[in-house]
Amino acid sequence: MGSVSGSIVSNVMTTGVVTIPTMKRIGFSPAYAGGVESCASTGGVLMPPVMGATAFVMASFLGVPYVTVALAALVPSILLYFGLFMQIDGYAARRGLKGLPRAELPSAAKTFREGWQYLLVFVLLVWMLLVLQQEAVAPFYATALLLVINQFSKLYRLNWKRLGGLIEGIAGALGELSALLVGVGLIIGSLSVTGLAGTLANDLVYLAGNNVYVLLVMGAITSFVLGMGMTITACYIFLAIVLAPPLVAAGFDPVAVHLFMMYWGMVSFITPPVAIAAFVSAGIARAAPMDVAMRAVRLGSTMYFVPFFFVLNPALILRGSIDEIIIVVGTAIIGILLIASALEGYLLGHGALRGTLPGLAARLLLFAAGLLLVIPGGGETGLSHSDLNFMALALAILSIVLARIHRKLLPAATDLGTPNE
Repeated sequence: MGSVSGSIVSNVMTTGVVTIPTMKRIGFSPAYAGGVESCASTGGVLMPPVMGATAFVMASFLGVPYVTVALAALVPSILLYFGLFMQIDGYAARRGLKGLPRAELPSAAKTFREGWQYLLVFVLLVWMLLVLQQEAVAPFYATALLLVINQFSKLYRLNWKRLGGLIEGIAGALGELSALLVGVGLIIGSLSVTGLAGTLANDLVYLAGNNVYVLLVMGAITSFVLGMGMTITACYIFLAIVLAPPLVAAGFDPVAVHLFMMYWGMVSFITPPVAIAAFVSAGIARAAPMDVAMRAVRLGSTMYFVPFFFVLNPALILRGSIDEIIIVVGTAIIGILLIASALEGYLLGHGALRGTLPGLAARLLLFAAGLLLVIPGGGETGLSHSDLNFMALALAILSIVLARIHRKLLPAATDLGTPNE
């Protein structure tokens, strides 16, 4: 759905009415179900091959083909969803949750038989974006093919009433887009004419004191604050003008810098006090909005720290030698697994890690070990891959020892959680 809409709120409203009631039905708490939907809908806009509109704007700003941006965003988006899936799995394992009865599941063969032709639209879209690199016209050709295919469906073909609704919806979307572009144009024009863009960039560098880490943190905070009050595209365009130049001048990879701003501009959708995606999900889940937002923060934790790491070492966005990319991505996947286990309090092969002091200590050590594995060695970190991996291994072994002690202290360590969790 993220590939189709490019809007986080639209994703929640479209898929949430199906997924959230289903999750609640099989035992997920309302707040947890809302948090899952919030993170999943946010990640949809970040996931290649067809990302949100901001990715196309980014390609234009960088002067690179769209495929370059899509490939760079691939691993971070996979890590986001992998961490989300592993936390959900741990939650379900702790509470003994099962999926829907097989009898209630729709037939995959029947579903594919009735709708396989719509896949041709995505095939054409991806082919034109990644192979032909015709980003400007690809959506139009894909839409035309969709309309043609749709007319062969007795259930969904357009009649005059549906055609009127389609035109009305397109006009409304274009009206919103036009207003957005006019507002952004005024901001860009004002910054250019007054010279304020250069002043802001210089002020950021001055306040950071030539410390690249402080500059990154300030950039993240700026992106987050602006993301609360603007759409992602408007926020990104503003930051690409003001914030990107000093970060690139500091020696960071340009693609990594622009992705960094995009990611941190989007975390405001799941982070209090705004957390628009969480608030919309809360309405569907009938849960307290802040409870949903806090769940979303934990479930989407990957989105907060991975951007720092791929800026410090672009191997995480597939920019570097093959050997380095394999090592960095491989250790990052293992690290996310450990972090997800720590956050959810469930370690594969050992069960729940809740209810005792050794269990809590094991979770803290797992989180630290996972963080060391995700941090890419080399670059600005000052530590090699081997150093980080060795420290992570030591912490992981110690956490497993504590997990075994935890099991002895709490033999029935199958923590099913509390009703409101």
